[in-house]
Order: sequence, then C-alpha cells, then structure tokens
Amino acid sequence: MKIFLTPLFLLTLATVILTGCNSGRNTITVGLKIELTGIERAGDGTVQVTWRVFNPNLASYLLSQTSHRIYLNGTLVGKTVDADPMGVPAQLSSSKTSKLLVADPAAERFLRDALAADSAIYRVESLITVRLDGENTDRSSLTNSGTVPVTGK
Repeated sequence: MKIFLTPLFLLTLATVILTGCNSGRNTITVGLKIELTGIERAGDGTVQVTWRVFNPNLASYLLSQTSHRIYLNGTLVGKTVDADPMGVPAQLSSSKTSKLLVADPAAERFLRDALAADSAIYRVESLITVRLDGENTDRSSLTNSGTVPVTGK
C-alpha cells in the first residue's frame, strides 16, 4: 500500500504546483477594464473612438501601446492602434480618443446604421502593453461589451 501511495502523492503534488504556477490569468492587469464611451464620425468621413481604462488597483500603470478591435452589433467595424504612452492612475480611470481604421466597405454601412440609431451594442477586444520597469513589459488581452453612443458632426 505504501508503494502505491508515494507515487500517487508525488503526482498530486506535481499537479498542484504546476497548475498553481500557470493559472492562465495575467495577474499584472487583473481588474483593468476598457470601455468605449463614444464613436464620432467627422464630416470628412474619419471616425474617432473615445475609450476609457478603469483601474481599480492600488498600483498605477503605464500603457506603452494599445490596440482595440471594435465590433458593433456583432460585426467587426475596425481597429485602433496607439503607440503613445498613457498613464492610468491607481483607483482612477483615463480616457483617450483614437482614430478608427475602418475594416472594409461593409463596416462603413454598419457605422452609418449605428449613426442613424444614435447608439450601438459594442464589443471591444483590447491588447495592451504595460511598461513594468526599464524595458520590461507585459502584454494582456481584455474584452468588454456594452452600449456606445454614435454621433456625427
């Protein structure tokens, strides 16, 4: 019986240690949330997306790069890419406006429909790069959804 229990104990211990070390969740950015606060189409046809990062944590963050894939009513309408650093204070939020790179002509139609309705249901898939110290960074994926106002000038 003792011969059987020792390998079983070692196997269980190894499983607990390995799963504890690789939880699959990025602990650096736990709690961060990105939401869209507005989409605005200018007279020249360009589209600006205003978004906000909520930070409920006790630590401040420096986002060195962000990109967002934006879906309206379930359809990908475009993406934004920002390489300008953005500070996010502890237990506060920061906002930014980015240019939307429209995915294709069909996405233009969905944007016009959202503009006519004054709002749309959105899903945003974000990839953020957090500057830790010096050259060390951490990349995280965040997803959120909600309703966003869509306006035109």
